[in-house]
Amino acid sequence: MPKQSWKMPWRYCRCLAVLWALVSLVANCLSADKKQLEAALAAVEANLKTPAGKRYDEQLGKEFMDRYLPGLKPCKQGLPAGTKIDSFEMFMKIKSSGQVAEVLVYPESQFAGCTRTSLLNGKFSTPPHDDYWVNVHMQMKH
Repeated sequence: MPKQSWKMPWRYCRCLAVLWALVSLVANCLSADKKQLEAALAAVEANLKTPAGKRYDEQLGKEFMDRYLPGLKPCKQGLPAGTKIDSFEMFMKIKSSGQVAEVLVYPESQFAGCTRTSLLNGKFSTPPHDDYWVNVHMQMKH
């Protein structure tokens, strides 16, 4: 009796490969690894040691509260009823134009992820230099 072999149709294989690539890409984009977080934290600490960094940190805090905190309401409303929102750290890399280039959050949660997504189109005042890392501690009061 001849051996039966199971062959996957080419289109199905290609779709699986594309799906796997997308899942991998999304996973890499969404979760920050330890090295990324450590590098961002080191950059934030270095920035805060300068007078310009201290001024910018204060200015960014005010801008964040005024411009972006109210915009996080849909993130909170999108959570299942009764979901507790834990505190998290958010690291933003800001380009010389003030445009947010990257956002890392730790620890990951549904709310933190939504916050990251909403800030990726954000724009703040011009930082002291390009690729400027800032840290925002997010603690929601109920």
